[in-house]
Amino acid sequence: MAKQCIGIDLGGTFIKVVTLDADNNATEVFQLPTPDNREDVVAQMAAGARQAMERNGLSGENVAAVGIGSPGPLNVEDGVIVAMPNIPGMDNVPIRDLMTAELSMPIALENDANAAAYGEYICGAGRDDANMVLLTLGTGLGSGIILDGEILRGSHGMGGELGHMIIVPDGEPCGCGQNGCIERYCSATFMAQRAARRIASGDEPTSLRAVLEPKGDIDARDINEARRAGDALAADVWDEALRYLAQGCVTICRAFDPDRIVLTGGMTNAGDDLLVPLREHFAALHWTLAEPMTALAISTLGPDAGAIGAAGVAWRTVD
Repeated sequence: MAKQCIGIDLGGTFIKVVTLDADNNATEVFQLPTPDNREDVVAQMAAGARQAMERNGLSGENVAAVGIGSPGPLNVEDGVIVAMPNIPGMDNVPIRDLMTAELSMPIALENDANAAAYGEYICGAGRDDANMVLLTLGTGLGSGIILDGEILRGSHGMGGELGHMIIVPDGEPCGCGQNGCIERYCSATFMAQRAARRIASGDEPTSLRAVLEPKGDIDARDINEARRAGDALAADVWDEALRYLAQGCVTICRAFDPDRIVLTGGMTNAGDDLLVPLREHFAALHWTLAEPMTALAISTLGPDAGAIGAAGVAWRTVD
């Protein structure tokens, strides 16, 4: 039987697992709940790898390596999770050594956003591209960069943090300690916060007031639905966020000139409601020296990209 690599996407709620062959054919991704402590997390990840083997009729001899995509910060070279705020006890965890001890297999560690970008690069929306950037639009704005087929990590393992490009000098404070980061202006979380502030601070007519008051909050889906129904405040907030996102995409083009910028995360469920105005803003903001050649596209792998990419990273460690 041909060898496979196992990919594991470690999330705060679920651990997702997949196998991938050398031709980048992936099996169906399955998930297990993420425990709330270090020891059980390691055991659950190992259990997921064993389940993947059982589901696909694999023995240890058929598994070339296991890749893990994890939130960070990480020390990829040493295989250590430096910190993970949403799971207690996951600080300075030598995850590569612990999983090696559990499975007796080669283990590769990668940042989860980088793994998702690599998944889209080998199996998804960027599979025909040499250079690709992934932007995750959700609670924050995550990113991964693929240049000439290689994951960009930078000199200190902190490259590719595009969500913390400063686009509004002296703008809104970000949790990273900077002000004016792009994730403060176009992530789903902060779009909803800006809409809520406008509702609370004025008398603008908006249907969102009827959503906000009983629920206590609103989300990006509420804003888009109100926009589609003709709500002017919702349309303005939605358009503002996409203009900032387009500004970030233009900056990405100037820095990296990718073939494609792939968008993923909850906001992309809006489909063309997001993509069409984003492309319009992108074209308007783009320089006039040449026509835009970077494509903007929505992920084809969605939430499975991280596990598939982790398996792809594992294949890169195999001689």
